[in-house]
Amino acid sequence: MKFRRIKLPVFLLIAICLLSFQTGCRKKRAERPKKPAARLSESTKNIKIEDLLPKNNVVTGKLKREIPEKVMNEYMYGTLAGQYGKVDTAEEYLLKTIKMEPLFVDAHHNLGLAYYKQGRIDEAVKCWRKTLELAPNYAEAYYNLSIFMMALGRTDDAIKLLDVCTQYEPFHLKARYALGTIAKKSGQNKEAIKHFRAYQNKDKGDPRVLIALGELYLLEGQEDASLKEFESAARIDEKNGKVQYQLGVAYHKRGLLDHAIINYKRASELLPNNVDPYINLGDIYASRGEYASALASYNTALSIDPTNAYASRRAKQAENRLLEQ
Repeated sequence: MKFRRIKLPVFLLIAICLLSFQTGCRKKRAERPKKPAARLSESTKNIKIEDLLPKNNVVTGKLKREIPEKVMNEYMYGTLAGQYGKVDTAEEYLLKTIKMEPLFVDAHHNLGLAYYKQGRIDEAVKCWRKTLELAPNYAEAYYNLSIFMMALGRTDDAIKLLDVCTQYEPFHLKARYALGTIAKKSGQNKEAIKHFRAYQNKDKGDPRVLIALGELYLLEGQEDASLKEFESAARIDEKNGKVQYQLGVAYHKRGLLDHAIINYKRASELLPNNVDPYINLGDIYASRGEYASALASYNTALSIDPTNAYASRRAKQAENRLLEQ
């Protein structure tokens, strides 16, 4: 959830930079009273999904190309202030923009973001509803409302909003990632794969998506596809411990044990408090009859988690095999 980025004239860039460097040379403005941490009424908390969705599909608002330059300057100043975290300034200039041009769709949307960042949830939701009233096809507003729904634990309603978002913008990255993550957590592997693959139509290089797809393909028994995703993730982010571990698992399942060992060792270095790489290393060494190495791996796992029953049992087995030799 973020302010839509825009290209700005140089004078506006300079003006925003000056916000950070104002000194006492001029008379200080009276400080605004601090706003409450959050403003969320019961009516907004329990709002029906039908009341969030627009009543028609007709665009009645104005888009940026229809806005006069003078109004656009106020809008751009407020939007850039929001991008820099100066939400009070963003609010001030976006309100001024809307007063000058009440049908300006993007101004209502970005004002909602400013309110949300201030914890003024009721006002944020009101702005996003207004955004959709003016432009029912404004995908980002559906996404922002879905985040609000997820924060309330209303996952089903969030999914409905995300689905509408992707109807209007099929490759909306944040919406596709959210839908894929929700489906993955609920065990809907094929649905999750669908959303992550849609994400990759626009961005093929996100390690989070590559890892998620690798895990999902593994769960679906598609080991070749899983390995391909993990290898791609490792090329992009070789210092990601989760990538190295999952790549080790993929090689392990294919019987490529030397490759698996290399990746499990890398994972253990990058994730020193995770027992899984050590346990899997122990299993590989034990399968090869290398019981001293297996015992060392299991004992390392137990030093991290002394309560791990599997590592404890396997360590005793490896120790007994060593005594038999």
